[in-house]
Amino acid sequence: MVANTDAGASYSSPIAFAYIFNLIVGVGALALPIGFSDAGLILGAIFLAIMGFLAFVTVTWINEVQATANALLVLGETKIRSSGSERTSGTPSGEESLRLVANEELEMSPDLFEIKQRVEFGLLSEIFLGPIGQKIFYGILVIYLYGDLSIYAVAIPTSLQAVTGGWWIFTDRTVYYFYLAIFTICIVPFSFFNFQKTKYLQLFTIGTRNTALFTMIILAVIFISEGEGAHARDLRWFDFAGLPSLFGVSVYAFMCHHSLPSLITPIQNKKKLFPLLLGDFVGIYFVYTLLCVTALFAFGSIAHPACGNIPGPACHIQKLYTLNFSSYNFRPIAIFLTLFPLFTLSSNFPLISITLRNNLMLLIPLLENYPRLRPIIFGLAATMPPIGIAFATDNVDFLVNITGSYAGLGIMFVMPAFLLLYSRRYFQVEKSSCKVELKNQVENSGWKSGWNRIENRPSLKICWEI
Repeated sequence: MVANTDAGASYSSPIAFAYIFNLIVGVGALALPIGFSDAGLILGAIFLAIMGFLAFVTVTWINEVQATANALLVLGETKIRSSGSERTSGTPSGEESLRLVANEELEMSPDLFEIKQRVEFGLLSEIFLGPIGQKIFYGILVIYLYGDLSIYAVAIPTSLQAVTGGWWIFTDRTVYYFYLAIFTICIVPFSFFNFQKTKYLQLFTIGTRNTALFTMIILAVIFISEGEGAHARDLRWFDFAGLPSLFGVSVYAFMCHHSLPSLITPIQNKKKLFPLLLGDFVGIYFVYTLLCVTALFAFGSIAHPACGNIPGPACHIQKLYTLNFSSYNFRPIAIFLTLFPLFTLSSNFPLISITLRNNLMLLIPLLENYPRLRPIIFGLAATMPPIGIAFATDNVDFLVNITGSYAGLGIMFVMPAFLLLYSRRYFQVEKSSCKVELKNQVENSGWKSGWNRIENRPSLKICWEI
């Protein structure tokens, strides 16, 4: 199969910032306050910072692996160990390992490591981990992405049903199915396009999402200022017993790794990629922390177990934080915040399904002679199983636990580490032959290159020691 590594139409760094922010800040943000409540304020803030830092580090690893794969594709020296079929863009298959071309050829490619071709996670694992590693990766990725999409497909109609309730002779469950059908008709078609073609949907979503997040923060601050919040002595500050409940949701809250190749490749100016990603993660951490701190001081000591969908008293922190505002007196705000998952997840669903579709197309060599039909068929294969799961169950807690705590751990930490290790082993030369100085626009050799850029922005010397 010939891998489709076309980057598609490009977009600017601000648009990329919005895309990445939009992808990361999802349903995990709504579950963080209850995790903070269980683990304690100080422990929660420290642990969330650690998880965010580690997530950012592994993101830089993926960028380095992408850059290495792009260099190999440009040089035409990629030998993918496959089961007898050609799997790369014009490169031969076989059981051989990768080779570096001569320094003379390298001198002709000053932008060798620039990420110009979209190399999805599936192809990265095929190049650097071989057939066994690729199968393991696909097993983890498919579980995660299908679980992720199933959570979205359940959460959106559930939020709508919570606002409207049943209609006349129709039960709540029937209304849930109705909203799920509407969601399928309106959102799923976006999954047949590329990231670039969801631009206006993403910009609209990030505006409504930020409005909802900061509205919740402001309302919590108002509640505290009116003297109805919790006293510091009534809150948990450091409780290791609550750490397991925070772990899974923290992984889920910073997850974006599976979609990075499709998001990073079309960026026009990759010289600012390191600070762009750093700004995203730092900004998201502060938003998360502010959301959780205000939630704990506002509702952390309230005993009332749940809020209704009519004006009423405040309640203890809910599993989905938006439900804390369902009983707010001013109904338009209450409805808007209760529907926050709709604004958060409706744009993420196409992003995740596009990623799953692209990886399935790399894995399964079917319909290659039908370039227009193929994306539609694989788009249906990516979206219909989660819709089917949403019709079968609305148990969000079960889906989140399976997706975040197990498959999410593999996607965020295990796979990037192995990809980085084996990509460096595959692309190395003896110390004496390292004569060429190259400018790496992605600065993909890890934290050292990132700090070099901050300090004195030197050219990166590519010298992989054995």
